[in-house]
Amino acid sequence: MILFFYLYFPLKYYAIVKENCGSIDPLLIIALIKVESNFREKAVSRAGAIGLMQLLPSTAAWICQRSGFSRDIDITSPVDNIVVGIEYLRYLIDLYDGNIELALRAYNWGPARVTQQSDVAGEYLSRVKLYHRIYRILYFWVR
Repeated sequence: MILFFYLYFPLKYYAIVKENCGSIDPLLIIALIKVESNFREKAVSRAGAIGLMQLLPSTAAWICQRSGFSRDIDITSPVDNIVVGIEYLRYLIDLYDGNIELALRAYNWGPARVTQQSDVAGEYLSRVKLYHRIYRILYFWVR
């Protein structure tokens, strides 16, 4: 039974996440990837979001420009997608003064559509939080 959980909740891409996460819990980012793409590198949403962290090309271009990335970024590359996705999440966490829940809602629906009073992306947020708890239990030794 426990093996099922490890198979269903892999630590795929953990090294890349850990290297780039800064002060963000790497297991939260892994949970976000699980929800966004289920670790499918070539995932594309109906809205046109791409890759592991489901980035819209326009959002990725904006965050790359804002963050001053000095090299060409290819969000179809798993590494670049994770790096840009983490940078975008970091921006949102800063935008919402450290409020992770609002940052995650904004990650899913966009900052313009999220306010503290809204219930936008409630199911999405619940899944990310649940997966984050599962990852923290399964991989309690990883940080």
